[in-house]
Amino acid sequence: MPVVMARDLEETASSSEDEEVVSQEDHPCIMWTGGCRRIPVLVFHAEAILTKDNNIRGIGERYHLSYKIVRTDSRLVRSILTAHGFHEVHPSSTDYNLMWTGSHLKPFLLRTLSEAQKVNHFPR
Repeated sequence: MPVVMARDLEETASSSEDEEVVSQEDHPCIMWTGGCRRIPVLVFHAEAILTKDNNIRGIGERYHLSYKIVRTDSRLVRSILTAHGFHEVHPSSTDYNLMWTGSHLKPFLLRTLSEAQKVNHFPR
């Protein structure tokens, strides 16, 4: 379940060619895609819940990634995101990277999403 990461990660990673090559090979949670491999995609590992690896946790903490869960109870999703360093924000907050929802989203809400915000929608 990959999620495209915030724009600041892309800008930071592409600041110099040498750092980019090291970053691409270094982190187990980042997969580089797109032309010239410049688009970072976060890859979630289920085993991170059990291992509590600081290397995996560090990616979410380093880039201050956040999520909110709306109208559903997804303990497994919450555990995986927390194990990857994401922190949960209040359901009324607009400052998040990933929204996990169990109901349909209103069109006005979809229009207000920034380019870095992503939604997973699983209706009941």
